[in-house]
Amino acid sequence: MYLNFYNLTARPFKLTPDSRFFFPSQCQEKALAYLLYGIEQGEGFVVITGGVGHGKTTLIKRLSKEVKAQRIEVTRIAAANMDAESILELVCVSLDIPIDGKSRVGLFKALEDYLLTRKSKNIRVLLVIDEAQTLTEEALEELRILTNIEEGGKAAIQIFLVGQIELRNTLLMPKFEHLRQRIIASYNIEPLTRAETETYVMTRLKEVGWKNDPEIHSIVFDFVYEWTGGVPRRINLLFDRLLLLGYVEDVHVLGEKQIEQAIRDMEKELGHQKPNRRGRITNVAVATKLNKKNKRKRSASR
Repeated sequence: MYLNFYNLTARPFKLTPDSRFFFPSQCQEKALAYLLYGIEQGEGFVVITGGVGHGKTTLIKRLSKEVKAQRIEVTRIAAANMDAESILELVCVSLDIPIDGKSRVGLFKALEDYLLTRKSKNIRVLLVIDEAQTLTEEALEELRILTNIEEGGKAAIQIFLVGQIELRNTLLMPKFEHLRQRIIASYNIEPLTRAETETYVMTRLKEVGWKNDPEIHSIVFDFVYEWTGGVPRRINLLFDRLLLLGYVEDVHVLGEKQIEQAIRDMEKELGHQKPNRRGRITNVAVATKLNKKNKRKRSASR
């Protein structure tokens, strides 16, 4: 709808992760560096955590693009309360290994044979497990045992665990000491800063051909940051709604009136609420007034 109205080539704020829109925030750049470091080591676990909508899946897609030219077979699965046998079945299916009613032992043997065959061809297998915070204790132990498969002193599989902050808390439990000793790198992705929030939005708009239509007032980004808490997925939701509102109201300038309306609509229609974070302002109107006040102070001091 608003694409033709604003002469955009694609939706800039769709929710489906797309490596084309990877935004190199300070946290994302560090997380990617940790992942690439893990790839270089070729063994053990790398753990990436972050809140809902912080860009973990987009980061993994970017990683897959980075290593595409290397002899690395990347397979990604999404965990959902998997036990030991279920996780083995899912890993086998992701690698096109027939499971045919195999027992847990049979699954492990089939997977071991596959990994060693790939290793003999100098092909490394990287297993990325998304939503890893839902894995059971038994499944995590099974994954640890998988990393024991090696040939010539080199691991046949490497595992990246990607999940919400609960995953980090789980791995800190005493019972997972053996697994922690195999974690060669870990990183927690934080939300965007106010400056990064604005740059994030502008980067995505420019990627789809934005030519200052619509014109966006600076105050809009104050509202966006305060309401979303710098969480990329929430930013996408809000800005997509803002562009739709601009189209519906036939305006080419988006300012305070439009962003306030977009927020009211989302809170009323969809039940979206501003994140309640310790030390953060909990009222958008108050936040905006403070931002304006600070701007006036900065202007007066010049």
